[in-house]
Amino acid sequence: MYFLLLIADESCGLEWPTCYKIIKGTCEGLDHLHTSQGKPIFHLDLKPGNILLDESMTPKIGDLGLSRLVASTKTRQTEMRDGTLGFMPPEYIDSGFISKKFDVFSLGVIIIKMLAGDKSYFRCSEMPSEQFIELVTEIWTKKLQAKPGYSSHEIDMLGVTSCVEIALRCVDRDRNKRPCINDIVHELDQLEAKLKEMSLASDVSNDATVQRSCDTNIISVDPSLELRFVFEPRKETSCCLQIINKTEGIVAFNIKINQNKYSVQPSQGTMPPCSCRYVIVKLQSQDAAPPNMRLHDMLFVQNTGITQDLESRDGEIDYQELFEKAMADKVVDVVKLPIVYVTPDQ
Repeated sequence: MYFLLLIADESCGLEWPTCYKIIKGTCEGLDHLHTSQGKPIFHLDLKPGNILLDESMTPKIGDLGLSRLVASTKTRQTEMRDGTLGFMPPEYIDSGFISKKFDVFSLGVIIIKMLAGDKSYFRCSEMPSEQFIELVTEIWTKKLQAKPGYSSHEIDMLGVTSCVEIALRCVDRDRNKRPCINDIVHELDQLEAKLKEMSLASDVSNDATVQRSCDTNIISVDPSLELRFVFEPRKETSCCLQIINKTEGIVAFNIKINQNKYSVQPSQGTMPPCSCRYVIVKLQSQDAAPPNMRLHDMLFVQNTGITQDLESRDGEIDYQELFEKAMADKVVDVVKLPIVYVTPDQ
């Protein structure tokens, strides 16, 4: 049995994980059509009513009545104007142009309506992208915070904002500025990897005795509020972090960070009583800054007290085993430090 995707005035009414599953599945289905056996298929009538959901809410793209099997992905022109108003791109309405970016436009409309609702969708063309993203963020923040016991706000909101940013690029009036569906799928794959990394880091925080500031009973860090990188495209940059052992005992530390983007040296070690340790954190070369310089990356410094006997065997310490046991015993403090990018002129 299949159900139709329904969209209300506010949003589709589904929980975020289900929303994302439908968005990602629809993108993958469209990617399959556009690359099927080397002969692209343009759907040309992609809309919520043509997205079928099974009992597990897995989407299937249906109704290929207007679709066209094309010999190449080149733009072509037609005298016909079939399709559904509101989901057809401007170049098709005005001049009858058909290309692979036709379906991408329709996809963007669907995603925006899922996340913002029918009423709010029409406002996306009336305000700057940043302002519309803030509007959608407000809608979903209220929705997520209304859930009792909810604790994944930061992770889910990154998913929401990333999807709406993609959708806004899909509905650009200039079809040449719209992303290809294959690029969208790749971008969502990267997003999932980042969300998984954040979720694992969150699990570390939830399993330990976490301090939310720069200061715990064992250590303090400098800088104390956030770790700042001066961002320049395609350039590696670094900053220095100081860890201070405030106790009369020996402390072991272990730094957790997204290793796909950053490197840390040293990432773990021991510290004598009342001592400090300098750590170099490097941001690997990135092609471009995140949209609007928004970032959700975090650095975690796990720390726990150890015996002098264990400290004397520093080179032999299995830090992963040490901190797994310490977390199980609830004797780990964690410093959580947000990461931000700034421009050279800030």
